[in-house]
Amino acid sequence: MILKRVLIIYNHKSGRFSEKKLAYILNFFKYKNISAGILNIIENSIEKDNIENFYDAVLVAGGDGSLNHVINNLVYSNIPIAHLPMGTVNLFALENKTPYILKKALDEIIYKYKPVKINLGQANDRFFFAMTGIGFDAFIVKNMEEKIRNNKRRIYNNSIKYISYIFNIIKLTKNYKFYDLCLENINVADDTAGNTEKTKKVTCAKEIIVSNIRYYGGPFKVFPCNSPLNKQFNIRLVKNAAGRMDVVFSILKSLTFYKRYSNNPDFYAKADKMIITSSNPSENKFIYYQCDGEFAGTLPVEIKKVNNAITMLVNPLSFPPSPH
Repeated sequence: MILKRVLIIYNHKSGRFSEKKLAYILNFFKYKNISAGILNIIENSIEKDNIENFYDAVLVAGGDGSLNHVINNLVYSNIPIAHLPMGTVNLFALENKTPYILKKALDEIIYKYKPVKINLGQANDRFFFAMTGIGFDAFIVKNMEEKIRNNKRRIYNNSIKYISYIFNIIKLTKNYKFYDLCLENINVADDTAGNTEKTKKVTCAKEIIVSNIRYYGGPFKVFPCNSPLNKQFNIRLVKNAAGRMDVVFSILKSLTFYKRYSNNPDFYAKADKMIITSSNPSENKFIYYQCDGEFAGTLPVEIKKVNNAITMLVNPLSFPPSPH
């Protein structure tokens, strides 16, 4: 792909970002005779039409939350988006095998990566590229966002930041109440006469993760057969949880014994559209959901797969055509 003009959208609050790295990116493109503009995601709005009309590609220098923000502003556009991983976790970079060494990442984006239309998830009015979590992990996300917002001291060491995050999770979730969640799986089928028929299946759980990619929570392949090119989500159900350790051990089972549990409906499900609510509707306002590590709202939530929703610059080896 020939690039003449690129836009660097950056988040100066991301865990691995620095002004030195931004200067390196600009000098890199200057040396390649590629015009590069910059936009601070915290201080400026993203103008979809202006970006599509003026730039050949967008590079997001930030974490998963930054990428999520950009995608929600550029959804259904044809502008290719690349991710320079500068956040704490960087799930899309893991999915795409994007190098963390800046020069290597930039070289691969320019000379190796290809524009590919990928499928997104949509939770009510919020799009996501990785996953949405309902219940336990959304509670963590919301409370951690508030804690970070109120803490003026920035942690620059990413390993210390991640460890701090884990310890805060332990503290935050000590008294979390695990609500009863209901997932209504909606399948739509057309018969030979053109009639549309909907079938519904209701599943109950304490925690639900609806995933669009392989990774969850870091370099953990909780969904090793998943892909943003698939037509359906992979869904992890935690049905028996009275405390946080039940959830942790349940996720560890996914990591260690995936082949054993992958076809077990008590652990995994697949769907392209669903509605998640509390078994007691009056409790919906107390149950959160998050998208790509960002607090998104309270239940009920309708989640659906949106095909070919965004164009990403991706490693061709990481996104082969899916048989599913």
